[in-house]
Amino acid sequence: MKKWIVYVLIGFTTAGSASAAFWPFGSKEEPKELPPAEAMERPMREHQGSPGAQRKRSQMSEVQRAEMKANRDAIHQLAEAARNETDPVEKEVLVDQLRVKLTEGAEKMQAEFRKRLEKAEGDVAKMRQRLDEGEQNMEQRVEEHLQALLSGEKPLRREGKRPNDAPRKKHAPAVE
Repeated sequence: MKKWIVYVLIGFTTAGSASAAFWPFGSKEEPKELPPAEAMERPMREHQGSPGAQRKRSQMSEVQRAEMKANRDAIHQLAEAARNETDPVEKEVLVDQLRVKLTEGAEKMQAEFRKRLEKAEGDVAKMRQRLDEGEQNMEQRVEEHLQALLSGEKPLRREGKRPNDAPRKKHAPAVE
């Protein structure tokens, strides 16, 4: 009973002090303005893991990022021009240009998705092969392991990809 009362009091105190900065009544100071959204953005978290670890996802280069921004700006400018155009013939020309640009972008995305799908299908084929091999040898491996345990031997450890028999890391879920 005492515990939940303490928790409630802590919650009220925390909430009260947090909202006091924005509460304009009863304060002789001017109310503080909220910072703009750009200032409130959090910096990107750094990659967690060993110092030499590479991200699985390739990062965009500045050239690619600038190209994408220029393409997006061109599309928005075309859309704005099409919305503001009063001549139906000119408007149709602008809409066709916009359609061509959007189609090019969609085709690029589809090609990228197709490439990712082909890679995933290759990975699935490798996994199926490992599964089939494991099912064929399962009884033999179980019997070997059983005999090793009954004889008191330490089971053989497979040589893994971890250097120096480093223990597996437990990853915490990403919080954003």
